[in-house]
Amino acid sequence: MKPKNLIDIAAGKEKSDLVLKNANLVNVCSGEIYETDIAIARGLIVGLGRYEGREEIEAKDNYAVPGLIDGHTHVEMSMLSVSEFAKAVVPRGTTAVVADPHEIANVLGIEGIRAILEEAKATPLKVFCMAPSCVPSTDPSLELETPGARIGHEEIKELLQMEGVIGLAEVMNYGGVITKEEEVWKKIEVAKQLKTPIDGHAPLLSGKELNAYVLSGVGSDHESVSHDEAREKLRLGMRVMIREGSVAKNLKNIAPLLKSVDTRNCMLVTDGDRTPLDLKEEGYLDHVLRRAIEEGIDAVKAVQMCTINPAQWFKLDGFLGCISPGKIADIVLLKNLEKFEVAKVIVNGKTEFASRTGYDHKHFYPEYGESVRIKQVKPEDFEIKLERARKVRIIGLIEGELLTEEIIEAISGIDIARDILKIAVVERHHHSGNMGLGFVKVFGLKNGAVASSIAHDSHNIVVIGTNEKDMAFACNRLKKIGGGIVLCSGCEVKSELELPIAGLMTDKGLDYAVKKQKDMDDKISEMGCKLRAPFITLSFLALPVIPALKITDKGLVDVEKRRIVALLK
Repeated sequence: MKPKNLIDIAAGKEKSDLVLKNANLVNVCSGEIYETDIAIARGLIVGLGRYEGREEIEAKDNYAVPGLIDGHTHVEMSMLSVSEFAKAVVPRGTTAVVADPHEIANVLGIEGIRAILEEAKATPLKVFCMAPSCVPSTDPSLELETPGARIGHEEIKELLQMEGVIGLAEVMNYGGVITKEEEVWKKIEVAKQLKTPIDGHAPLLSGKELNAYVLSGVGSDHESVSHDEAREKLRLGMRVMIREGSVAKNLKNIAPLLKSVDTRNCMLVTDGDRTPLDLKEEGYLDHVLRRAIEEGIDAVKAVQMCTINPAQWFKLDGFLGCISPGKIADIVLLKNLEKFEVAKVIVNGKTEFASRTGYDHKHFYPEYGESVRIKQVKPEDFEIKLERARKVRIIGLIEGELLTEEIIEAISGIDIARDILKIAVVERHHHSGNMGLGFVKVFGLKNGAVASSIAHDSHNIVVIGTNEKDMAFACNRLKKIGGGIVLCSGCEVKSELELPIAGLMTDKGLDYAVKKQKDMDDKISEMGCKLRAPFITLSFLALPVIPALKITDKGLVDVEKRRIVALLK
């Protein structure tokens, strides 16, 4: 519908299709809250003021806010297909997401991204994708990991001309930017030529190196974990995305800054870090907004950071991000602003909407149920021969953070009493047989093993165990079920979740995933692990772009030095 055809409705000469009467409008453009009618026609907002409609909803006791926009997420991390994810988040007020589909792209390449966008068309959720800059997450010439696919600058150019792709996703290879690696710079130059947003990823980067990173054209970051880190990035003109997820909880530390600075360049995001159980019990971006208000951030500013701010950064503000004439009528009516209690969600001007049911995932997703391609592994494959106690590098977990530390301790092998377990990453895309071996501390298992085909970002198999037999059993079981998460002890399955879509997602819905997660949470707790989100924690131990020590199928990675390091110190 062209705006010209709506002029008479906007001018009050004709009735609107729908009018929200006497709503308390949270105006993210002016920062005010005031009472007004909101007129809607042909799926667009046509006017604020006093209007008559063919249908009218009395909203006197409700607050009206724009549909929430998650400015940085990875839908695959929910372990749900796009249609099932939409069913979970839209009724809670999130009507649009900017997704970096690098999880599925690392497994299935461009075809995985096409499948995400195609499935999204059948949902009420607006899914905008960024072209993944990190497939793999590190410079291929460094040979730090083995992905299932590679996306170079030519593929980036192809993606950026695809409908629904709006920019270059987080440039995780910040080291490559600073050292002027040719391929990462070519990707940035492609995005700059097309004048699209370029998202960043710069954990702990500071000083002159941060200046160099910003100079490249990267314009945002979601990795700040402290007040000072976020402030420095804001001062250099970056958009700062504050992440609050199931594991990475950065809001509490950064909230004091948000109460003292201009927040126009700040956003609240999930980074996809929400377990199915948290999605169901706490919510999605609505939960992040509530947390911000709990931390003392002004409610209107909090809403701005989930609506107009991301819309402006991603150049979506021509049709999304606020409630004003000409914008798409994605509106959330709330019973209570601070608690974000949803009374009604309106999408494209309609109060009734649903994702398509019976979606044929097997048809749309390549390698459905067959993306885990490993050789049968044996217990002896996981042996690390230490004839006596030796000083070794150990991955040290930090509760509530994606960061790890490098711990040096003298050990002769697995030491359950000291909470030192074995960890391995098994290449699962090319039958190569590659396997990286190491040790991890503070995971807590007292018996058995846990293995997962979710292992950011290359998504090889990551496994932690108290013994080699269970580690081998868990990996082989993952191959049999087509990917997912397996808990075992005594070479018996204790609990498992099958994820046949790229080894990352289920097509069985939120309730199914929640039921499975609860069972797995109970079982892993019984096995000794008391971490808040053990499976998300496990998945990030294979990501070689977040300091300090990680592991891939090639071995231990010193993230800051960007090289494979020996187990023995």
